[in-house]
Amino acid sequence: MLTTVTRAAGAVLALLGLALTVLGVWFATSLGGSGTAEFTTRPAAGRPVVITPDVLNRVDADVVVTATPSRGGSIWMALANPSDARAVVGDAQHVEVTGVSVRDWALETANRGTGTAPTLGTADLWRQQDDADGPVSLTVEQSDAPESLVVSAEGGEISSLTLRVVDKTWFVESVVAALVGLFLLVAGVVVLWPRRGHHPAAEAPEAAAGPATPEEPDDRPTRDDQEVAR
Repeated sequence: MLTTVTRAAGAVLALLGLALTVLGVWFATSLGGSGTAEFTTRPAAGRPVVITPDVLNRVDADVVVTATPSRGGSIWMALANPSDARAVVGDAQHVEVTGVSVRDWALETANRGTGTAPTLGTADLWRQQDDADGPVSLTVEQSDAPESLVVSAEGGEISSLTLRVVDKTWFVESVVAALVGLFLLVAGVVVLWPRRGHHPAAEAPEAAAGPATPEEPDDRPTRDDQEVAR
């Protein structure tokens, strides 16, 4: 019974270690030594994009948002207080970034609203805004949280929207996770297949029987002796 329980524990350790090792190596490879995580999406055409504080201010590091227009288009991007951004966008059709998917390194989005999108650049409530015919980037500093970011395309569409976060501790944590997983994997394998103990070879039958005793001389007269005596 004890052997069965021990082997079951070894199997659990080995599986847990294998999963942790694979996960740690995958994260370390994806993040790189700088600990850079990038999440990208291509939002629906003709709709502004809103990224709320639930996404922008979820981490401690600064977040860089970059939008690239399709050929012949331009990008407008701005930061504002969440309530101000919500008031400007209102019930207009827009795309909201709701989260990130680490498995695909993608931004998760949802379509909101039913009305017509307003002219966003004319509002005077934006803390920071920029526009260009090429890619536009704005850095969201966590010291200014909470903030919402709004992006729209003029004369085209947003071909890609990328959110980038750099945190070197993520890479270190990934490496540590891989090492811990490797240790657990080895420990589980050792428990599953323990080394057999050394058993001394069986003693020879002669040795087991003890030392041989010397034969005593036979004093009984032989046949030849009897013939001589006659």
